[in-house]
Amino acid sequence: MVKQILAICSLAMALGMGSLPALAQTPAPAAPTTQATVSEDDLKKFVGAAKKLEVISQERNTQIAKLVKDGGLSLDRFREIYLSKQNSKVKPKPEVTPDEQKKYDRTVEQLVQLQKETQSKMGTAVQSEGLEVPRFLQILETVQKTPDLQKKVEQMLKSPK
Repeated sequence: MVKQILAICSLAMALGMGSLPALAQTPAPAAPTTQATVSEDDLKKFVGAAKKLEVISQERNTQIAKLVKDGGLSLDRFREIYLSKQNSKVKPKPEVTPDEQKKYDRTVEQLVQLQKETQSKMGTAVQSEGLEVPRFLQILETVQKTPDLQKKVEQMLKSPK
């Protein structure tokens, strides 16, 4: 469970950093983060933010599926076209029709907007727990590298607030 939460946090924050320049400009402490520098209070804030990011991520995934479906393409066909755009060696079968290309392009525009909205929500969620994005990322990195902290975070995630 903790690995899933950490993966969601990593992905969420990686996506979010691009459009959170004001949040990311907050100076991070110069010293590397270690288990000793992650206070109990910061860990509680981190877990609170992680829970909120998981909910936001689940909502985003539901919205993505809806946008693709409403755009007139199946999720599989959209994924096939997307992958072909990412790798010129991958060719969708059958070839993309002009109508599919229009549907794909419209859907991508909507997904970009959804991503911007999601990034904003994620930044707000982290801040609402009393952490700045750079500090959240430091804690995330430390938790990912420290098995004892991973166990502690997992216990905290399981217990009611």
